[in-house]
Amino acid sequence: MKQGRIGLVLIGMALVSACAGDKGSVFTANNGPIAYTRFVNAVSDSGDQDWRFVDQVEGSPTAFGLKFRGTFPGASYQLTGAGSRHLRIFQTSTDIVQTQKVFFDTTFNFVAGTHYTIVAAGTLRDHAAKLYILTDDYADPGTQVSLRVFNAGAGTVDVYASPKGDTTALPSAFAANLASFSSTTYKAMAVGDLSLRTFNAGVTAFPALIDIVAPAGLPADRANNLTAVGGSKQAGSALTAFIFPASVSGSKAASFASPGIVFIVDRYPPSGF
Repeated sequence: MKQGRIGLVLIGMALVSACAGDKGSVFTANNGPIAYTRFVNAVSDSGDQDWRFVDQVEGSPTAFGLKFRGTFPGASYQLTGAGSRHLRIFQTSTDIVQTQKVFFDTTFNFVAGTHYTIVAAGTLRDHAAKLYILTDDYADPGTQVSLRVFNAGAGTVDVYASPKGDTTALPSAFAANLASFSSTTYKAMAVGDLSLRTFNAGVTAFPALIDIVAPAGLPADRANNLTAVGGSKQAGSALTAFIFPASVSGSKAASFASPGIVFIVDRYPPSGF
């Protein structure tokens, strides 16, 4: 009995000694190579969607109930394990049978350190829906801002970028004949007010199909420990404008009677602290 107690005491002393030796050390989990992803639902005739990587637990962001024209996680990215990954998109439902309905099923190789936007677009009724994986290869625009436009199924359009919208004179097209499911490159432009007007290709008669003001963003507020928010008035920002079609009438998609644009911030400007 005494030998057993002595053994326990010695083990306890060894554990204390080991912990004391680690005093002040910081241990961080090694999640392996990481890419960055975000999700966009541009399917105009389906209900809400559940997005899941089904091949591993860690490094697998999940979105539930993502609505048409919805994004996850908004303007940010989620850490995603790099390499060949298996993604499935299911119908959101409380019916156990409906939750097994798979809208999309794909495998894609994500490169470590790279940012991606995954867009589900098209229509399910005519079996024309697809996944589009955009590589968000923005660069630092320095004292300017940069803009990219992705047409998520609104038909072939012309896009104009100018400080003012409405019926002010149209400049040269930012993107001419931009087909559905295609994207421009990032283009640098001056900091300031920014309106995007979209017309069906070849049409310039007002009113525009879409007329929207880009978010201005906010400067950093060091006194209140608030970092800068990206926008057209914040140098160093990069934005993507997603052109969405109208909802398909009678479908479960969120009801949008006309095409629209949603801006997402790809790169936040430096805050200086």
